[in-house]
Amino acid sequence: MASPLYVAIVLITLCIFSIVSYKKKQLDIEGILIANIVGIIIFLLGNIVNFLLIVFFFVVATVFTYLARKGKPSKHEVRTTGNILGNSGTAILALAFNFQFGFFAALSAALADTLGSEIGLLSKKKPVLITTLEKVEPGTDGGVTVLGMYASLIGGTAIGAIHFCLFQDLFLFLVLVGSGFAGSVVDSVFGALFERKKMLNNAEVNFLGSTGGAAVAFFLTRI
Repeated sequence: MASPLYVAIVLITLCIFSIVSYKKKQLDIEGILIANIVGIIIFLLGNIVNFLLIVFFFVVATVFTYLARKGKPSKHEVRTTGNILGNSGTAILALAFNFQFGFFAALSAALADTLGSEIGLLSKKKPVLITTLEKVEPGTDGGVTVLGMYASLIGGTAIGAIHFCLFQDLFLFLVLVGSGFAGSVVDSVFGALFERKKMLNNAEVNFLGSTGGAAVAFFLTRI
């Protein structure tokens, strides 16, 4: 049975998260409801560490999205149910299959992709399409920049650093950095090949990117 203290932390955190998200218009009503359900499911399937890590992901993702897009009109400023499930779906599945490390890897890929996409918007150079290297307009699905790639590495490193602080395993830290970056590349490739042609939406591509990161972590830890 979960500790009453941990249950209290979860409920208070979700309450604060919901109020701030609504006031700042960072999520629509449905998104807030789904985010709360996702948080509770992750806590029940995992533990308080898993819950706090998903909170860390959403806080960092929201802050960098706001900073990168400040003053710029964007259709993705208000996150929806699809955004939430796309970024957390693989992490939930990893916990359901008792693959704790896969949970970290999925979030590493999700954060790497988010930071790469958002910080990449600040690049002074035009992005190139990851599949053809042709120059495209900022915000184009599948477009990447050098700045964005560095940001992706930072995202993967952040999750890897948290894991290292908890378990002091240098190899797994490096795996998380690598799987996070690999997941962001997978996301960009699917974005270029399918999202750009309206064959997949952003949530589906995010899910595939996170799954790619978790898959890389699975294989690297079993070599």
